[in-house]
Amino acid sequence: MVTPSKLGEYIMRIFKKNAISADKLRAELEEARRFQEQCLASGVNPSTWMETAFEEADFAFGYWPDDTGIERAILKGDNLLKEIVEGKEVEQFRVLRVLCREQAEAEAMSQLWGDDRPKAA
Repeated sequence: MVTPSKLGEYIMRIFKKNAISADKLRAELEEARRFQEQCLASGVNPSTWMETAFEEADFAFGYWPDDTGIERAILKGDNLLKEIVEGKEVEQFRVLRVLCREQAEAEAMSQLWGDDRPKAA
């Protein structure tokens, strides 16, 4: 379902194209667009606002255009996703969806606030 993308030592999982229906993808993109509008309308520094949003989310997904459509990847929550697949019960979780200009921006978000953050010493 996912393929790793490496940038230096960091890995971000990119979902296969057509893994979801076009209608589902449109709904996810609309949610990401609304989130972006909230961020811009808040008047808060976008990086500060985004950092807080990532901290509050259990999962974060990034979306960006490429030559053949839209790519998407999990930026935060990969370990929780694995636990759910293994049978861990989760009653409720918070999902964050963000629009990115390109894959490198999604990878940077994953490194700064998501699963690819350097581990604390």
